[in-house]
Amino acid sequence: MLTLRSNLESSVAAQNELVRADLPSRFASISLVSVLSLHYLPVQMVGMVYLAYVLVEAIGLMVYRWLEHRVTWGGILLLCSSAFIGVWVFNAIPLLLFVQPEPFPKLIGVMLLIIALNHCVVARSAWMFFGVLTAVPIICAVGYMIFSFLNAFASPMENLIAAVILILGAAYVAHSMWALNRLTGRLRRALRDAKAGSRAKSRFLAAMSHEIRTPLNAICGMAELIEEEDVDPETRRERTALLRKSAQALTSILDDVLDHAKVEAGHFELSLAAAAPRLEIMSVVEMFRTSADEKGLRLDVSIGPGLPAYAEFDALRLRQVVGNLLSNAIKYTEAGHVSVAVSSEQDGGQSTLKIEVADTGRGMTAEQLSHLFTDFYRVEDKNAPSVPGTGLGLAIARRLAQMMGGDITVQSCPAEGSCFTFTCRVRVLEASEIVVDQSQSETPDQDESALDLGVKSILLVDDTRSNRMVVSAFLKKGDFEIIEATNGAEALSCLESRQVDLVLLDMKMPVMNGRETLTEMARRGGRIGATPVIMLTANAAPEDRAQYLALGAAGYIAKPVKKSVLLSEIRKVATGRDTQAA
Repeated sequence: MLTLRSNLESSVAAQNELVRADLPSRFASISLVSVLSLHYLPVQMVGMVYLAYVLVEAIGLMVYRWLEHRVTWGGILLLCSSAFIGVWVFNAIPLLLFVQPEPFPKLIGVMLLIIALNHCVVARSAWMFFGVLTAVPIICAVGYMIFSFLNAFASPMENLIAAVILILGAAYVAHSMWALNRLTGRLRRALRDAKAGSRAKSRFLAAMSHEIRTPLNAICGMAELIEEEDVDPETRRERTALLRKSAQALTSILDDVLDHAKVEAGHFELSLAAAAPRLEIMSVVEMFRTSADEKGLRLDVSIGPGLPAYAEFDALRLRQVVGNLLSNAIKYTEAGHVSVAVSSEQDGGQSTLKIEVADTGRGMTAEQLSHLFTDFYRVEDKNAPSVPGTGLGLAIARRLAQMMGGDITVQSCPAEGSCFTFTCRVRVLEASEIVVDQSQSETPDQDESALDLGVKSILLVDDTRSNRMVVSAFLKKGDFEIIEATNGAEALSCLESRQVDLVLLDMKMPVMNGRETLTEMARRGGRIGATPVIMLTANAAPEDRAQYLALGAAGYIAKPVKKSVLLSEIRKVATGRDTQAA
């Protein structure tokens, strides 16, 4: 049996909707024309034509309802047949008026056919075939009128000219229908895309609301419980640990949302730099070892020979993809092990990294695998514990892999586990080309107990009191002075009155924001212009970091701030300042 193409089905559905919506005005118009034609035509003749027309429209009404429910070949055949017959029935009245001896009914007949042609162009071009099918009988009737009129006096050449003009007119009608068909087709597709976007937005908001409320519930609850004074130290530690994990979960959700938005908008770019593939992969694995140990899972790593010591690639995004695969493997595995196998295949100056992440977890069905990389899709199992997540991680990871010249594939079987294979292309570097970008690599935490950061005074500029409290608490054990300001104008006033070793500067503030403050510090020059600035901002996109550094900032930290990252960045900036001074 022939299957309906999706574009044909949508065209028929749109045309059926138009014809049905046009039925009341069409029926009323033809009823009025029938009544007016009684002035020239016998009642019996008009009555027979009108009854035939009513019968055709009644059949058409049933067909409209059928097609509204479901578009089938039988419904399409009935729609075309009823419309074709209906047009011929309608043509009977203009033709009967035209054959009258008086000139005025002839004119009325021609006018009615012109109106009918216009109706075909406007209301019957959603489906091109249907429009042409209903226009042909009207064009034939117009041709009959023209040549029967010319037959009495026109020469053969004049008849030929009339035929050419009629053909041109028919072609123009067809072209108008085609142009309108294309326009309505684009409008239908735009409407369909808009509805799909609206549904996706609703699913997105529902998913985000659920995922954000879960860690937020823990944060709010623990924040209340932590105020209790009669709590033993062990319970207090558990509550603070839960607070920290919930905050990290919120940060992960926000990162996924931002990455998804950038990928969808086409604003996502890789930041290529020299790095060590083995070091980057091992750092990700070690990051998840604690999570595996907590669930009693064995986490194995094997790195095959031939892995380049250094290569040019986006280390941050490679860690993001591997981290997503590892996180999912651990979350969906209740017992057994998770293994990471790394190999590479070199091709001239390029190398293809192959990273396999296998687990002994729940596994997936073929149906689940077919939707796995779809936005917001999450594998659900009613017989297993629910797993938190936005349903964006794998979709983002696969797009990143494809941007890196590779892909992510998966093999899985229910109750036997899954194996994800991530491939990406990197450029192998020789020893003379190696300049490792430390900003992309994870660095171990510094000893937080010894806060010798190389500075004696820090100016903390942020309009939000809670942000200043957090940063001040991170730095309270240090042997240095912390001065606070709530906007750029206050910061500049403070810098005018005294010298500070470092400025921690927020971006969005009233009165004078971070960008304006940086620009003004550079303009004033001297001691103020030489004071190093670390941007401490919620603008977390990679392009934001590059923008702030170009404006003269010495460092950059994206909120939420981790204590270890803050201390490391201050040390790095202070060390660079001391080196330049020497």
